[in-house]
Amino acid sequence: MPQQMPYIPSEVIFEILLRLPVKSLVRFRSVSKSWLSLLSSPQFINTHLNFSRNNHKDVPHKLLLLAPEQISSEKKCALYSSVSGKTSVDCVDLDYPVKSPGCVTQFIGSCDGLVCLSVENSLILWNPSTRIWKEIPKEPPFMNQDCFFTYGFGYDEWNDDYKLVLVYSSKNKNSENEVKVYSLKANSWKGIKSFHSGYVYSNSGVLVNGVVHWDTRPHPDFNGCHHSIVSFDLATEKQGKLDLPSYHEHEDVHWDLMSSGDQSLFGFCHCESQGEVDIWVMKEYGVEESWTKFASVAYYVIPGIFYLPLYINKDGDVLLINGQSLVLFNTRNNMCKDLQIHIPDTRRRIDLATYNESLVSPVFDDEDGCTLW
Repeated sequence: MPQQMPYIPSEVIFEILLRLPVKSLVRFRSVSKSWLSLLSSPQFINTHLNFSRNNHKDVPHKLLLLAPEQISSEKKCALYSSVSGKTSVDCVDLDYPVKSPGCVTQFIGSCDGLVCLSVENSLILWNPSTRIWKEIPKEPPFMNQDCFFTYGFGYDEWNDDYKLVLVYSSKNKNSENEVKVYSLKANSWKGIKSFHSGYVYSNSGVLVNGVVHWDTRPHPDFNGCHHSIVSFDLATEKQGKLDLPSYHEHEDVHWDLMSSGDQSLFGFCHCESQGEVDIWVMKEYGVEESWTKFASVAYYVIPGIFYLPLYINKDGDVLLINGQSLVLFNTRNNMCKDLQIHIPDTRRRIDLATYNESLVSPVFDDEDGCTLW
């Protein structure tokens, strides 16, 4: 008689699957209908996400890099296995949604394995691990031509929802910043009370502790050089404001914000007259007095520091483009590690996102999205 397979309780199967990487779980969806149902259930997806957060804190982020040569050809972005610098870095080409040769593509943000990107006139929410994506409904354009718009993306823990924030910032001195919020759960946009807090002229917002942050600059016709941070709490949908470290009023500076694993807020102050970049960290979130400068890097030490850094980890290692190489710069000893990744020498046109693998879906039902393969 054929030997009968031993019975394994469903609770044990659940615990085993919980510990497997996303790549394996995606394959195991084909094992049976019951496994497909389990691995697609919100309970398993959320439990797997929380288990990964709590037990795999040192797992390196995946790195998505868009360079002009990828943008102009077959609509591919490079996927690198690590940005920690502690392991080897492998590279594969990964297709992403809404292909259109020559169109402008920009990463908006990432959270819980979901990557939000803008492809020409489309907004896309995409899980590179499962390759499921969704096109976000378009928001009617703001008709004021004399304005700049920027986005922020993240997770609203209170309402178990992912939200995209759109900020229209006018160059006019007495104008307010218009704010609209897209809810993935509701699949719709809504207007939020506007705020007046300087000119939000920055790249996509930086997510820390469920709050999106943008650096603000004085309006062109303002006197002075005071810079600050405007924030938006995704759960309460309220705006806030934080001051950046102060510099002499005649100092020619500009700021870039970054986060480290959605935990710490960093500020890169470019002091062009001094020829250096000061790197600050807010050690206690929300407490302006806790801003601490832990590194100053002269442009001549590594020219790539002059441009917008791509990523910073919790130890203060900064990912930079130096010439045609991607390097990890150690701010503690001014040493560089070449990651052996060749890129075009077009620093300002490189776009990057980091993410952790997850099963989180950008759609709430089987009919409301697309899969790439």
